[in-house]
Amino acid sequence: MRRTGLVVGEPGAVRLRARRAVRVVERLVGLIAQPLPVAGAGLWIEPCRAVHTLGVRGPLDLVFVARSGEVLRLCEGVPPRRVRGALRARAVLELRAGEAHRLGLRPGMHLRWIDDSKGGQR
Repeated sequence: MRRTGLVVGEPGAVRLRARRAVRVVERLVGLIAQPLPVAGAGLWIEPCRAVHTLGVRGPLDLVFVARSGEVLRLCEGVPPRRVRGALRARAVLELRAGEAHRLGLRPGMHLRWIDDSKGGQR
């Protein structure tokens, strides 16, 4: 998994650290049996239209994102052993429960990546 920075909610963005899962095994494993992300951190899974919380250690906020970066759907406080998805999603951002609210995320916002390792944008 590669570390990246994620800028949330243009303008006046809040920076969020995220691991990026893009390989098949990384996407399948996700946060299973892993510690939940700390405040200000998350897991970006791409490509992804649906996730399960089987084997996850606690509730998650799930942020489904379109190819354009638009937040399509928020599922807050999803407990373990559940499935959620969004048909038009290209990616999902998994956060510790309560983080979406704390960051002010809402449908219609846009997320923009800044790749810390290269100094460039995605």
